Amino acid sequence: MPFSPESVAARNARRTKRVATADTPADLVPITARTRRPGPAPATAREGDLSATRDLIFAAAAAAFARDGFDGVGVDAIAHAAGVNKAMLYYHFRNKVGLYREVVSDMLQAVAKAVEQIAAGPGTADQKIGAFVETVANLRDERPWFPPLMMREMASGAPHLDNDTLAHMRAVFTGFTSILTAGSASGTFREVHPVMAYMSIMGPLMMNAMRERAGAGPGRAKLPMFAAVDREELVAHVRRTALSMLAKDSTR
Repeated sequence: MPFSPESVAARNARRTKRVATADTPADLVPITARTRRPGPAPATAREGDLSATRDLIFAAAAAAFARDGFDGVGVDAIAHAAGVNKAMLYYHFRNKVGLYREVVSDMLQAVAKAVEQIAAGPGTADQKIGAFVETVANLRDERPWFPPLMMREMASGAPHLDNDTLAHMRAVFTGFTSILTAGSASGTFREVHPVMAYMSIMGPLMMNAMRERAGAGPGRAKLPMFAAVDREELVAHVRRTALSMLAKDSTR
């Protein structure tokens, strides 16, 4: 029978009638008003909390995927590392694949946006290539999880990336190609296959990140292939190499 003040009152009345005949005190059930539960927090506070929770999940997932790969980590481990329950993970991200794609897309979208701005902005073709190298290096430094994650994904055939995620990669390449095209049109650059040029620039930056990660292992610091490379020297080297490769004047 569902609870209501009326049903309790009726039961008390019956008890009162019964116990009155026996000259015993009535065992009445008190009727008290229910305490109103507090409502949801203000929208601004809740949105801030949700955003912070999403950031925690994202950071935990990025680190886990970079360390163990997509198949090597589960949502339980990610949620535990983030300090949230699994329901919150599914609230912010549809599923594990969706979370993984968000992590990959974060870097690709950041690079694509920066490259589009470089390509459309002022400056010579040489300057724009230099800006491209610096931008990729900066974003890689901000997201150290990206090189190992992306190289593992690409080496396995990119099975977890959908067309929407690959579209961000295409945007990066399209912006880069537009810089090459403008450089060729101005007579600054020679004709070069854009894929070859792209790999020649991205390769050293990504591979050095992997080399540093491998060199961080115990007992490896003294191995010559893991010797420390100054970040500014690396960027300057990649920039010089790229401009030498692209230069129309072969004597450069």
